Amino acid sequence: MDPTYTYSVPKKQMVSGGFDILSHIMETYFSEPDGGNVSDDISEALMRGVIRDLRAAVQNPEDYTARSNLMWESTMAENRVIKLGKRMDFECHQMEHQLGAYTNCNHGAGLAVLHPVYYRHIYKEGLTKFQKFAVNVWGISPSGKTGEELACAGVEALADFIKEIGLPTTLRELGVNESTDLKAIADSCNLAPGSYKKMTHEEILNIFQECY
Repeated sequence: MDPTYTYSVPKKQMVSGGFDILSHIMETYFSEPDGGNVSDDISEALMRGVIRDLRAAVQNPEDYTARSNLMWESTMAENRVIKLGKRMDFECHQMEHQLGAYTNCNHGAGLAVLHPVYYRHIYKEGLTKFQKFAVNVWGISPSGKTGEELACAGVEALADFIKEIGLPTTLRELGVNESTDLKAIADSCNLAPGSYKKMTHEEILNIFQECY
């Protein structure tokens, strides 16, 4: 595997693929157990790495270290090491797969639109983990914040990062228009069992509408 082969990948595809790496790690991280465990510790380090390396690769598309790190982070996101002992979520992936099936949107870009809105819906049920995400991944100080404020600050840091690297933040930017049947897409979504909050098709439709 030669990282230099990735230099020619267009920026849009690079950041989309890079965000999918981050998404896979988050889908594993944001699930039980919530007590201290090695899988979550590794996931936090990997998320910090993906954020660092995506920023570096956007700044310099021929940053060999950033590109090679992204390849290694991609491997670690999907080789099941960080999934050991974890329940896993993947509801956001279920939503994006159906969104992509109906609209042919880019997978990583679709995930970027959905993740912050989805997390605003579930953070209260996974409050402890979202607090850890804010502190251990984004370096946000808990000083002067309630638990909910800290958790929300982590979600908003993710939303800001998505904008920073140039990914879309609304379904409109993905090319979804008023003729798109969001209810049909929502109703077609599989309801994943591992989320902190069990989704309903109605709530998924609400998420899609908030993303629009």
